[in-house]
Amino acid sequence: MLTRRDFHARLLAALAASTVPLPAVAATPAALYLNRLTFGATPEEGFDDLAVWLDDQLTRPAGDDGLERRLAAARLRIAYDAGKDENGHAWPAMDELRPLTARVADPSELLHCIDWEQGMDYAERARPADEVIAASLIRAVHAPAQLREVMTQFWHDHFNVNAHKDEFCAAFFASHDAVLRDHALGNFRVLLGQVARSPAMLYYLNNADSRASPANENYARELLELHSLGAGNYLNDRYDDWQSVPKGADGMALGYMDLDVYEVARAFTGWSVADGRYVSEGVNAARTGRFGYIEAWHDPYQKRVLGVEFAPNRAPMADGEQVLDMLARHPGTAQFICTKIARRLLADQPDAGVVADLVAVFLAASEAPDQIAQVVRALVLHPGFAVAPQKLRRPFEVLVALYRATGAEVTGTENAFQWQLMRAGWRQHEYGPPTGHPDTADKWVGTSALNRVVDLALYAHDDWFGVASVDFAAREGELVGDFIDRWTARLGGVADWAADAGIDRNAAMAGLSDDERKGLASGAIALAALTPQFLLR
Repeated sequence: MLTRRDFHARLLAALAASTVPLPAVAATPAALYLNRLTFGATPEEGFDDLAVWLDDQLTRPAGDDGLERRLAAARLRIAYDAGKDENGHAWPAMDELRPLTARVADPSELLHCIDWEQGMDYAERARPADEVIAASLIRAVHAPAQLREVMTQFWHDHFNVNAHKDEFCAAFFASHDAVLRDHALGNFRVLLGQVARSPAMLYYLNNADSRASPANENYARELLELHSLGAGNYLNDRYDDWQSVPKGADGMALGYMDLDVYEVARAFTGWSVADGRYVSEGVNAARTGRFGYIEAWHDPYQKRVLGVEFAPNRAPMADGEQVLDMLARHPGTAQFICTKIARRLLADQPDAGVVADLVAVFLAASEAPDQIAQVVRALVLHPGFAVAPQKLRRPFEVLVALYRATGAEVTGTENAFQWQLMRAGWRQHEYGPPTGHPDTADKWVGTSALNRVVDLALYAHDDWFGVASVDFAAREGELVGDFIDRWTARLGGVADWAADAGIDRNAAMAGLSDDERKGLASGAIALAALTPQFLLR
């Protein structure tokens, strides 16, 4: 018997040994692209022409009638004991299966979630976020617009918001999710501007309360370091003052310093949320649950960002809009974003030549409504994309790929899958740091994470897991060996273990009980899932 340590050592060795070159694009199996550009290939999917399939995926809308029917039919349990808050508000116990209505509610209808003058259990305040988490698994498994879902998850990591940081982030997380999904393949400047106005982001990085003297720097620093230029363009350790930082042909500094963080923070003072908040004596913000600009909080004086002078007393929001304009067309942003997209879809260390080609597309398409789609198209059709699978599936991707490969139906009425994923280090829409989940294999090959991936492969289809259902019925006249091969093949594996396990491949499936059939199928699925062919994409 192998110890877990031995198993991990052999598994990692197999993963490392599996990265052999593949032929050119025309001869590359469709499964390679489906596994890389969706949440997992299914035996029923395929294409004859990659470019045609890609264009279809890049132009599919975020919504789909069939998917919307699934989401409308979904139910998520909410349960809590009777209670009373410190203000004397009481509420009865609750235990019901509730539709995902908060997920699609108007933000103004969710303001009660942040109103502590209304008594309710905290589960009610967190409910909108819980619904988005539940919907994320349904979407990832069943959405026809798979590439949009993959890129939506990418942007969730890039513009990370911990949906359960507090009741404010939770209440308005659905609108944040909708922004990322709607603009996942659109224009980066538009997406950047929408995220800057996202109430969940404004709460998460404290800009909702930022006002002049002094401005809160949290959002400004992450805007520069994580959302646009990237930490590689932080130049505070290389130059003594802003005047010595080299400038590009566009007149902008090639990178940013701490001084830029302070100035950007000033530019975004007053960018807040219309949640009825107190503004000044006798003045409160509107109650729309959307972005709200509070001019009285804005710092109107002159500023200098990336070496560019901003005049004082400009039109409302002009300072912040110009910062976003500058960052969206900065070559450093293009390099950072294109490297991350290539890292997500292709390799942990993407080829510099591939990234350079993507940067050129990103900058040339800066005004195009499908700028991001153009970058993705250029990457997928690039000769450098036809390399062997080398991206390790992260825990959420493993779970979704399992369900897509087996044809499972997501049926869970609780977010139990989130707890299982947390054990592997994945917190769907609840990752704490603003960096988002790590995207390189070295962060996911520790003993704890691998143990939990093994558990997912073994138990994801069990009834107790409570997430999805699969019909493990045998076909008429099917033999045990054929049954095992069929389920193994759905994950791209080869079954060669039955004889070693003492299983008679020539026995008739008709003689087995439901539990025995499920056991055979689960064993075949788990063994196929714990191979480089499945774990790498």
